[in-house]
Amino acid sequence: MHVTSRKTSLAAHVLAALALLAGIAAVATAADPLPSPSLSFRAAPAAVVCGTAVKLTAHVGLPRVPLTLSRMRAGESAYTAIATAKADASGVATWTMRPQMTTAYRVDYAGGAGEAAAQADVQVAVAPRIELLRTAPDRLFMGRDAKLRLRVAPVRPGASVELQQWDRATRAWVTQRTLTLGSASTVRTTWSAAEAGTYRLRAHMEADATHSAGDSAELHVQVFDTRNPYGVPTGPAHYIVVDRSQYKLYYMEHGILKKVFDCVLGRPSLPTPLGHFHIYAKDPHMSGPYGPRRMRYLGEYAIHGTDEPWLLGRFPRNYSHGCTRLSNAHILWLFSRVTVGTPVWNVP
Repeated sequence: MHVTSRKTSLAAHVLAALALLAGIAAVATAADPLPSPSLSFRAAPAAVVCGTAVKLTAHVGLPRVPLTLSRMRAGESAYTAIATAKADASGVATWTMRPQMTTAYRVDYAGGAGEAAAQADVQVAVAPRIELLRTAPDRLFMGRDAKLRLRVAPVRPGASVELQQWDRATRAWVTQRTLTLGSASTVRTTWSAAEAGTYRLRAHMEADATHSAGDSAELHVQVFDTRNPYGVPTGPAHYIVVDRSQYKLYYMEHGILKKVFDCVLGRPSLPTPLGHFHIYAKDPHMSGPYGPRRMRYLGEYAIHGTDEPWLLGRFPRNYSHGCTRLSNAHILWLFSRVTVGTPVWNVP
């Protein structure tokens, strides 16, 4: 009896110990957190202009699990769910967004069997879309106004926009004036330059609570000297410009305008060619439809006189076979000054 009692007591102790260990293990198992999935989230690009597409990509590491996309725009205090998607077989889900203002995006995984919930977020900085347009005139001369128009999206009436000019000396953008957008998020202004040359302009907006700083595309404005309306180089001693829209020939010396002549140009079926050429031959003894002189610059295309002077009094003057016809008095004057090799530039 004594031995049996000792064996029973020992067995009871063993069972109690096993029960205790099982309880401890159960408590430990209940306390261990579920593993979290490897969730990452990115935006490409992370900085855009208003309305530009942004690709959001979530890598959750679990195949075909549901994900929720939420957003919080600048000025908002909470996220709002806007879309759901199921990850593909590789555990990847994507969305394409076109934010109008700086926006934070968040992706949520609600969790599942053996996996804890997870979330990740990313912010997309959005700059306003700014357009700077020149509306007139087509050709700008020193001291005269260019008409400009600015437009901004999204609509931001009352916002300030700076008109800036690139300063070649300091190599920096300098604000010329600050403008206020109207009710349609547009504003008109003017700009001028006292010297001939090419100028770089842009519109700039500083960052605010809803947008990052933004700039328009550069607007390049060519300003011409009134004595050199086409901006031809000053090196050549002689230079000829034929303006097809005006039916005029401009003769210049070292970039300075000397004479302007009315001319007849090619008929619609045989237009005067556009582009840059050079006088390659001078013919001093001509007659008939060529008048007294001819200067060839492209094959048989030439500048010459005429036996139909009355055509110079009409407008438009598209009657030749592509050549530039002057009055006989004018071709004599020009022929005596122009040398072989003189540039000829036919403009639209």
